[in-house]
Amino acid sequence: MTQPLPSIEHVILLMFENRSFDNMLGAVYRGSADRGGVPANFSNPYKGGVIPAWQAPASSAAQTIPYPDPQESFDHMQAQINSSYGPMMGFATDYASVPGDPKAIMQYYASANVPVTSTLAKAYAASDRYFASGPVQTWPNRLFSLCGTPGYSASTNTAYLNNPDYPDYPLIEGQLGYPNIFQQLDQAGQTWRVYHDDDWPIAALVNYVWENWDWVQEDGNVWPFENTFFEDVASNQLRSFSLIEPRYQMYAGPTDLYKAPTSNHPGSSSPFDPKGVPISISCGERMLAQVFQALAVNPGLFAKTLLIVTYDEHGGIFDHVTPPQAVSPFAQPVNNFNYNSYGVRVPALFINPYVRTGVFPPSSVTPLPSYDHTSILATLRDQFSLSGSLSPRVDQAQTLAGLINPAQQPIKPPSIAVPQCTWSPPTTHEHAEPIVRSLLWRASLPNRRPREGRLT
Repeated sequence: MTQPLPSIEHVILLMFENRSFDNMLGAVYRGSADRGGVPANFSNPYKGGVIPAWQAPASSAAQTIPYPDPQESFDHMQAQINSSYGPMMGFATDYASVPGDPKAIMQYYASANVPVTSTLAKAYAASDRYFASGPVQTWPNRLFSLCGTPGYSASTNTAYLNNPDYPDYPLIEGQLGYPNIFQQLDQAGQTWRVYHDDDWPIAALVNYVWENWDWVQEDGNVWPFENTFFEDVASNQLRSFSLIEPRYQMYAGPTDLYKAPTSNHPGSSSPFDPKGVPISISCGERMLAQVFQALAVNPGLFAKTLLIVTYDEHGGIFDHVTPPQAVSPFAQPVNNFNYNSYGVRVPALFINPYVRTGVFPPSSVTPLPSYDHTSILATLRDQFSLSGSLSPRVDQAQTLAGLINPAQQPIKPPSIAVPQCTWSPPTTHEHAEPIVRSLLWRASLPNRRPREGRLT
């Protein structure tokens, strides 16, 4: 089997949340009708008029747009993508139902507001043909990136579309037993690690990840991002595949009350207070800069490591490209939605000294392929000679072949300053915080399943 990524021994996936390609990279790549960034004069209709796409000037306030959180359920995404006004014309109207200022949903970032993302996109490679795996929320899209499927309810033969559809939502306790990329890696003698900036990585929905998460013994594969990731890079101990999950909310367990979310998710830092402290995209930019710098100062490791930076879904923010049709992940049809179309485009950066710079794939590639989260799984499968099928979607997914050119002169790492995270914690204690503790700590810890060799 030919490796799609020549000379690459390590793949890192850093997956942020809820931003579209146009929102993050629309200013970097000039748009056209079918690809690129925001086209000239692009707008959405609203109440008999139009709201054009626009850019806020550089400021910490701009880095919290849009606020409050847009709608991101399956039904709302359908309204955004397939509105009565035409494809990709429903974002402004849908955001007004939040309620929110419909102008905010049409903002896309000037490079000065996302300096790290913009600099890395220009220096390395980015894909404007990378889509969320489905027009659905975070949990199903993140499961696509690990299992090649969002899963479904066998009793009703319906696919999971929204986060609350999962049996034990909102608890994350290894509730899903789907085959996954981590099993495949272990079976092939490869290595993996999950680094979580939050207390609870969403990857732990998958029972195989949950059972490999150790708080006591030093033999697990799930570790806090802070310190551990940087130690592994500095000591050349990166695994074959690494997943980095950001911090999703400001709650940080029972002893450390508030931390800045790093997920780049628009809206409130609290799941219980939609009008709470806004998440600032500056904090995710800071995290990205730190990850990149750790690799750049270790050139030997960087040369054989591909850093993939993407987002789980678009989160209700506008994009101008209509999602194409996709292969269903299900062997048999389900009763609600077969996932036979992708979700909205999301940013995807590919960072390594030997990537072919610019837009990936180049326009010379015909027919123009589409990528989604399962493209990473298909790439890992071929790169590390993994066995087994995760889903029909993964079986037919495009790999990232053609991205790496080991014969070219290596790209000199750009100079990137680590930006300040401008997020500030609430000035008053939130009443909802004990509820969060109950859901994410007290209710979960007693139910942690023992594994042979673990101290319990």
